[in-house]
This record gives sequence, C-alpha cells and structure tokens, in this order.
Amino acid sequence: MLPSILLLDDEQEVLNALQRVLHRDYQVHAFTDAQAAINFFHNSPTQIVISDMKMPKINGAEFLSHIAKINSRCKRIVLTGYADTELAKKAINEGKISAYLNKPWSNIELKETLAKLINELKVENKKLSVIKSLKLDNQRLSANQDSIIKVSNFLQAKHINVLDKHKKLATLNNELLQLSANLVAMQTQDTSGHTYRVAQQSKMLANRMQLEEPHPVHVYLAALFYRIGISSLSPSLVALPWYKMSSQDKSTWMKYPQVSADVLTSVESLAPCAKIVRHIYEHFDGSGIPQHLSGDDIPITSRILAISIHFDLLVSGKMTEQCITPQEAVILMKKNLGNLFDSKIFSQFITMLTTPLTTERLEIAKSIGELQPGMLLAQDILNHEQHKLLNEKTVLSQSHIDNLAKHQEHTKNVIVAYILHGPRKESPSQQKDGAAN
Repeated sequence: MLPSILLLDDEQEVLNALQRVLHRDYQVHAFTDAQAAINFFHNSPTQIVISDMKMPKINGAEFLSHIAKINSRCKRIVLTGYADTELAKKAINEGKISAYLNKPWSNIELKETLAKLINELKVENKKLSVIKSLKLDNQRLSANQDSIIKVSNFLQAKHINVLDKHKKLATLNNELLQLSANLVAMQTQDTSGHTYRVAQQSKMLANRMQLEEPHPVHVYLAALFYRIGISSLSPSLVALPWYKMSSQDKSTWMKYPQVSADVLTSVESLAPCAKIVRHIYEHFDGSGIPQHLSGDDIPITSRILAISIHFDLLVSGKMTEQCITPQEAVILMKKNLGNLFDSKIFSQFITMLTTPLTTERLEIAKSIGELQPGMLLAQDILNHEQHKLLNEKTVLSQSHIDNLAKHQEHTKNVIVAYILHGPRKESPSQQKDGAAN
C-alpha cells in the first residue's frame, strides 16, 4: 500500500501541481479548507501532512500544531515563501513541523524530503516495536517464577546471614548498573566519560538544591541512561557534529530523549528517571519540546540535568568546532538564562564547580590557567590530535602544568583538564607519576 499524504493549500492550482508530482508514489488527499482537513485527519490520519504557510484563517504552523495534537507521529511539512523562512525555522525548533520547502519548490527536493521522512517513520516504527518487545520481555521475566525461586533460594542459603545477603544484592545491583551504563556509553560512542561526569554533577547539584531522596538518585540514573535513545537515529546523523547540523537535523536529533524515556519506562526501577529524561529539552521560556513546558512546570531534575549536559558538551567541543574553556562555556550559557535555562539552578551549578564542598566527589573541567599542583586528573589529557599528554590519575606538579601551558600556546588549541575533586582513596604520595611518554 502506498504511503498517504494530506495536502492543505487555499490555492487549488498549487494542490493540482502537487498531486501531479505525488500521485504515483502516494495516496494524496487534498484540501483547500483547514477545518475539513482536520476533520479528515481525525478519522483517517495520514503519514505525512503538507501545508501552505500563509492562508486566510490559519497559518501553516498553527494548522500543523493541531495535526500534531491529533497524531504526533505523523511528519509535518510547510510550504513557505522566502519571507517566511525564519517563521518556518522557528516552527521546526518548537517541534511543530518536521521540515519546510520554499515556494516555488523543486520537485526533486520535494521527493527527496518525503522519502527521508518516510524512512524516519520506518525507523521509528522499528523502535516502537523494540520498545514493545522490551516491555513484553519484562513481563515474561516477571512471570518466570522458576528463575525467581532459584535466585531466592540461593540468597536464602543457610550459611549466608542477612547482612551478607544485602551486601551481595547491593554489589550485584551496582555491577549491573555499571555494566548497563558502560554498554550505553559504548553504543553512543561516549569515550570521554560524559554521562558519568554529568551524573555526578547532577546528583551533587540536586543535593545543593536540597532535593529530598530519591530525587538525587533518580537524576543520577537519568544522566547515565539519557543517551540510550540515540540508537534510534541514523548513523549518519549520529556522526554529524552539532555545529554542522541543519535546522531539520537538530530537530530530529532533539527527539531522541523521547525514545530514551520510552525505553526507561519499560524498566520499573528506572521509570521515575524517564520523566526527567523526557523533558531535558524543555526550555525555561516554554519554547522547548515535547510539551512546551515553562518555568517551574518543568521538573526541577530535568532543569538540573539540562544545565549539566549542555555545559559539558560545550566544554568538550561537541557543540562547537573545538574545545572551549569552562569560562567561555559559562559566558555562552549566561546568554540563554531565562530562555533555555533556569538562572537560579545555573547559579548554584557554577558555585558548585568553582567552590565545591570537601564532601562532594565529582569531576570538574579546568582550563590550564586554573590548574594547581596536587590536583588529581580524572582522565587522560589529550591534545587536538588525540595524542596523550598526561595519564589519568596523575597528580599534577608545577612541571606538568608548565608543559601543558607551553603545548597550548604552541598549538593555539584549548586544552581542558578534568580534575577529580573530593575524598581520595589514596594520598597524593601514593599516586604514580602519570606523564605519558
């Protein structure tokens, strides 16, 4: 069966032209009246909806917003004049539309855009199938009483006392959690420790915001697994740096947390984390997705995680063409306080990074000028060519710092060091010098 498309334009000539181009590859349903189109879509949702931007009673973005409320999974396109391009880009960022095409359109571009969106739908359908199977597998596991009885009998063996059982369970849970988080990091090509670092910072920040348990634990787990939905994106998009993405690419990218949330919901113990992940791209001014929540309506844990994620990606160069200093990242984020981010939480976040408490154990990004002798590296320091300059767990000496400063000056590329702050298991004198050969 051919994919179905709904067309809306107040000019019949435009509809006729579109039908001539599309009728061989799609089931086409054309309308000149917006309400008639909405009524049809209520009863027979189509896979793609194409709308003119400027119409007498309603603009294309508003019409497609109505369509999304009926069925958010359909792909939505506006046809727009060049004068309305910025409005179309805004509609993409707000999640109202999937793509836009300029009038007069190119038939080749139109067909390519439709093919891309149909392919996205296929990928999303496969993803939903996987999520359903995950939920089904969980039900089967819950029903597998034989396995549960065997585990229970093992833990209740006479030679194991109650304390030992709790320790075994705690150890097993931690090991499974670490394994799962490592698998997600490997799957999403996270080699920088991003999710662990963000998880630590978010948990500490939640404590600073005086959130009661279990909220700090939930935001920690949400950070570890928020990227699991990236696997639903095309490999080409995952490999594309943020600064090279088009508006449509960014719109597609920002939907992956919804996939992550769906997967987390299927695991009972992680279900509270799903709500946190689902709303990390909500904006403080209400312009974000998926529900356009604003201010305090956005879960505070989502606001915390969003700030930690954005800051870390900025510093690591994932959002810009190269690494930037933490100070530059702060300047960039301050420009969006009140728009994207909660200014009160951001203030606490910066205080935590600049003056952490002695009881707080977390990784902190430092510019070369902030380094001091005795600081402990949380991970290897690499230059822009990915050559190792210093090893993880090196206790910095003044000589190390001077050499890093010289290297940065010579290459003109910013070097960021991740320092482990907090109680140490070993004293600095017990740490080996980790300078790379």
